Amino acid sequence: MAPSPRLLTFLTFTLTLTLLTQAQQTQTPLPHPFTPQTCPTPFDDDSPASQAAHLPWTSPPYCLTPRSIGSAQKFCLYTAAAYNLGAGLSVLTTPDAAASLAAAVADTLPAWHARDHLASGGRLSKEQEGRVKYKVVRMEGKGMGVVATRRIDKFETIMVSLPAVVVDNEFLPAEEDEAPAEGGKFWRRVQGVGDWERVERLARSREGVNVVEDVVRTNAFGVRVEGREGKGLYPEIARLNHACDPNAFPRFTRSDLAMRAVATRDILPGEEITISYIPLGMPTPHRLRSLSNWGFNCTCALCTSPPAARDASDTRRHRLVEVYYAMQEPGVSYEELVELTREFVQTVEVERLDTKIGEYYQAFMRIYYNAGDAESALKYARLGLKYSEAFADPEGGFCSGLRADLKFLEAQMVGGK
Repeated sequence: MAPSPRLLTFLTFTLTLTLLTQAQQTQTPLPHPFTPQTCPTPFDDDSPASQAAHLPWTSPPYCLTPRSIGSAQKFCLYTAAAYNLGAGLSVLTTPDAAASLAAAVADTLPAWHARDHLASGGRLSKEQEGRVKYKVVRMEGKGMGVVATRRIDKFETIMVSLPAVVVDNEFLPAEEDEAPAEGGKFWRRVQGVGDWERVERLARSREGVNVVEDVVRTNAFGVRVEGREGKGLYPEIARLNHACDPNAFPRFTRSDLAMRAVATRDILPGEEITISYIPLGMPTPHRLRSLSNWGFNCTCALCTSPPAARDASDTRRHRLVEVYYAMQEPGVSYEELVELTREFVQTVEVERLDTKIGEYYQAFMRIYYNAGDAESALKYARLGLKYSEAFADPEGGFCSGLRADLKFLEAQMVGGK
């Protein structure tokens, strides 16, 4: 089972967070015949067939407008049978969004570099298991799971997965009762594309729902394509089980559409590799409500700790919100700000919320700059970028914004000397 979209902010526990380390390869695949254009032309069922000659899609798009959910937007199903070394990809989105994905879908290099991680028929071969630092095993009471076979260092990329299905959120909203009645026409065309066995083996959680829709809803990750929110089904990373205090974090990169599991702390051989299916940093009552969507009781170390330990953790997490507000109070003195910052960072370390620290440091950068301490602002900008590049898309908007802030601050420091 895998998580739904993780869009979490610190104050509402809903902002996207979504160090790349890839093994050097000694060979490269043959080039793909598709040469991406600078500005791809949107292509749908009304476009001339000749336009498809320069696109990576291997079947004509099937399009409709889902009036049953009040949409005026045309959605099309695009299929790329050659994607991911023949494992295949189905994309259910708008023509504009599909056009923006054309170059990434046509690029054969991501699958080539990640080939040791990509399961055939839902299983890694013995040779693959010998080259990676994990294996997929049956976990008591959890179904399948993933355990480390060797030491994995913090910030290390553990696993790489490429999507089998990508669905626009407007077509497939979060609430099941909002699903378009026309959906069945799409799902029947998705089922069986490429290496369908790697999808078919994933967990399901609903009765009376099309198997593809069920698998997507149960296992999808949040992705953002051409400014549109969507769900991406990544079968390999979907094998990672949930923990409220996980040792890994899923990171989406738009440039290659890959999802990578990145270690948030050192992981020892034999230790289960876990991610969180819900936003990190939630106190116990919030976690229980969020996890109810998956229909299981969490038995992770945090949730099964003694009541006193859970209460202490919840108190610290509530305190983080209080400190964050206090740091931005108009009347706070510089000395108080420094002390609040120290308390905040120490609490984050105790609660092991490293994946969110980049966002926190970005806030500290702004707070200290407004307080007239450009040197501390620069320090937090650099720290924020380091952690954000580890746990978020390095080329995404958040990291790009931090780089611009860092450049500005560095120029300010040079100009002030």
